[in-house]
Amino acid sequence: MDSQINDYLSFVYYAEMDMQWGDKQYSNEGRNDGGGIGGDTTNLETKNVYFDANYPESNHSFRVGLQGFDDNYEYSFFGADMAGVKYSVKINDLDVVAGWFLLIEDEFDKTDDVNLWALQTNYEFSENLKVGGDYYYYQNQGSQQYATFFGTADIEAVIADSTWTANREEMDLHYLGGHAEYRLDNLVLSGWLNVNVGTVDGINNDLSSPASVENLDVQGYAARLNIDTKVNGINLRLGGTYFSGDDDLTDGDADFIVNPLATESFAFATDGFMIFTPDIAWNSVGQYGFALVDAAWAGYGLGSVVLTAKYVPESAKDLTIKGGVGYFTSIEDKLAANDPRTDRAGTELGTEVFLRVGYTVSEKLNLSLNGAYAYLGDFYDDHGGGTAVNDALVTSIDDPYEVYVKATLTF
Repeated sequence: MDSQINDYLSFVYYAEMDMQWGDKQYSNEGRNDGGGIGGDTTNLETKNVYFDANYPESNHSFRVGLQGFDDNYEYSFFGADMAGVKYSVKINDLDVVAGWFLLIEDEFDKTDDVNLWALQTNYEFSENLKVGGDYYYYQNQGSQQYATFFGTADIEAVIADSTWTANREEMDLHYLGGHAEYRLDNLVLSGWLNVNVGTVDGINNDLSSPASVENLDVQGYAARLNIDTKVNGINLRLGGTYFSGDDDLTDGDADFIVNPLATESFAFATDGFMIFTPDIAWNSVGQYGFALVDAAWAGYGLGSVVLTAKYVPESAKDLTIKGGVGYFTSIEDKLAANDPRTDRAGTELGTEVFLRVGYTVSEKLNLSLNGAYAYLGDFYDDHGGGTAVNDALVTSIDDPYEVYVKATLTF
């Protein structure tokens, strides 16, 4: 619902329903349920509820409430709905966005809140050159409610499962980055660089004494470079990605990007892959992506090279074909020196191929067939430190694949 109150004020409300057929009914134990028999008892969610206020006869505007907010780094840090205030202004060719969002209000105690502060700038030098810079400050003042992925607090389990960021007391994380796009005839160069610095307090990172609590200094970075062109009606993109890694989490430094918002990240989802990076078309199931969860956010780092193509035939404009191939690898194959529980058999995550074929059967209805297959590398081979217990916990897995039909109705 989008209600225009007057020339300067509007109110927006969006609802959302996520389910898998036959999953659950009668109770609301968690999101993305309600597809079971009797599912009319649950599954309606409020996605956004906010108002937009435009200052009369100016370029100043405010958005207040639960709203969607994304980073400018292909959602590699976050792309989520959050409650807060966003201010936007346009000054000639400069666009500025500033925002504050309250991610967690912990029992009405301000000392435990989790805040996100954001500043985004974009400047258009010309039709061919655009540049921008951003600053994000993630401020966790002590809340334990927002645990990254598995939420384990035991250091041995943390190191073994690569979930060490879950057991934290306070986090002050700063993300500084720049991005640019340059157009030259039939070629578009774009990319970004993001640097993460800060401190994480209250991490059990001493293997010899699980009860100890030490601080962790964060110094990580990530970068992406894209080359886009069009050949014989086919849109081609070649992309390269790098996330720094750390081979020793017990030295008091985290030399990689720490992302406490990883469960709200859709990193590189617009590429089109479904397994190693998030599947943008099926985000209630394939949201996070192996390459991010198992490598980049876990501390091993990430490197990738992807090639994608999109084709809309001149003779059949209702048909869209998109496919691609990508190679993914970690930077490190261990997280803790002299601790084989984090050792991987190698750094190769694997190779993924995907294909999406969509057809617009009527003005507002599109049907598509989507599929992907991932050939896993030695990063996923048997490992675990040579003990029977650990080897039983971490074993080789079969190559994953994904196939589904999607119907999109626009109204």
